[in-house]
Amino acid sequence: MAAARCGILITYDPTTNLILFGTGNAEPWNPAPMGRSGDNLYTSSVVAVNADTGAYAWHFQETPEDRWDFDSNAQITIADLTIAGKARHVALHAPKNGYFYVLDAKTGQFISAGSVMPQNWTTGIDPVTGRPQIAPEARYEKTGKTFVSMPSAMGAHSWHPMSFSPKTGLVYIPTNVVGAAYLADPTWKPSAIGFQVGLASGKTALPADKAIRAGAAAATTGALVAWDPVAHKARWTVPYKGPWNGGTLATAGNLVFQGSAAGEFAAYSADKGQKLWSFPAQTGIIAAPMTYAIKGEQYVAILVGWGGVYDLAAGAVANKSGSVQNVSRLLVFKLGAKGKLPPPKPSAQLVLDPPAFNGTPQQVTSGGDLFGRYCSVCHGDAAVAGGLVPDLRHSGAIGSAEAIKAVVIDGALKHNGMVSFSAALKTEDVESIRQYLIKRANEDKALGG
Repeated sequence: MAAARCGILITYDPTTNLILFGTGNAEPWNPAPMGRSGDNLYTSSVVAVNADTGAYAWHFQETPEDRWDFDSNAQITIADLTIAGKARHVALHAPKNGYFYVLDAKTGQFISAGSVMPQNWTTGIDPVTGRPQIAPEARYEKTGKTFVSMPSAMGAHSWHPMSFSPKTGLVYIPTNVVGAAYLADPTWKPSAIGFQVGLASGKTALPADKAIRAGAAAATTGALVAWDPVAHKARWTVPYKGPWNGGTLATAGNLVFQGSAAGEFAAYSADKGQKLWSFPAQTGIIAAPMTYAIKGEQYVAILVGWGGVYDLAAGAVANKSGSVQNVSRLLVFKLGAKGKLPPPKPSAQLVLDPPAFNGTPQQVTSGGDLFGRYCSVCHGDAAVAGGLVPDLRHSGAIGSAEAIKAVVIDGALKHNGMVSFSAALKTEDVESIRQYLIKRANEDKALGG
């Protein structure tokens, strides 16, 4: 069984009487400003403690020196497998870093790791210790250069739950193929508010170039992967147009259910990956389904609705799976049911009509850096928002210095969740951000919206 609290999935193993949980990365991501060095013990690790006493039992660190936000707090699955002709009681884990780990559930001993999605932050895994061999260019704070990492901080597998079928011996993993640029900010210092990662995010934002954006979109995909933890390879794969698809459910009836970012809820055969059924949910799906029975009749239920960091922060590729609305509701299915959803409401079409740019190049540079640090995590890379929060290129506030100051400094919209940033930003900073937004809006208008 597993439970989530504060982003951490906790698993209890009755066979060993251990509680297993994953840990996140240290912040800032860039280790240089805080003088972090070495492995950073217990970060990005699987940790086991005694269920009765809380005493430490073991830990296995999957991403030492984590400077990429490769948290290890994804779901941990306990299973019994035959490995090299020997029965093993194991913990199965697919953290963000692109590898799938098999660990001894009692001792934490490393058994194996396989690359479930493309990755370039290592040159491989030590087959004895399980320690990653970190690629020199991935230590971006040491090189001073931009490192385009695969996977990104969104992870090859994030928090979306995977599932395991004892009948097939396969693990069904919602995976992402998403890259991201990391560049250390040598002048970074912590502030009272904002995204504390130590990166020069404004300098790595996706430019207003159709060819570059098209290339980034083409390289950004997702897949449902049926992973064989014994053979260390995928048995079958269902490709998706984009990433950030929902968690999975494997059932005893040889089925795997998953919802997609494009709004399709589907059932596949667990052994071969053949699509057997689907339903249009009219909204993106990121949660995992569940199943239950009432008076002998089986139901499958899922909470649908679009959201999460991919929509918020991915910028021009946020709508890779399509422009979906967030319609939060519970959908329940059973065999023979014929229910239908009401027709979806039409989406509003936004038109870029920004004011003329009258700022300075210095304001744009400064505003881009400030936006990257304080705004982009919610309002999108390069000020291109997804569907959940306002796209500031379209905001009427950017036409008025006083209006945007009222929002960002005075907290005029704090009742809507937009708190004041007066603890970190000055009036001239907000004006630089405003000029950056106007410049960005005019650039994208010239590209055709």
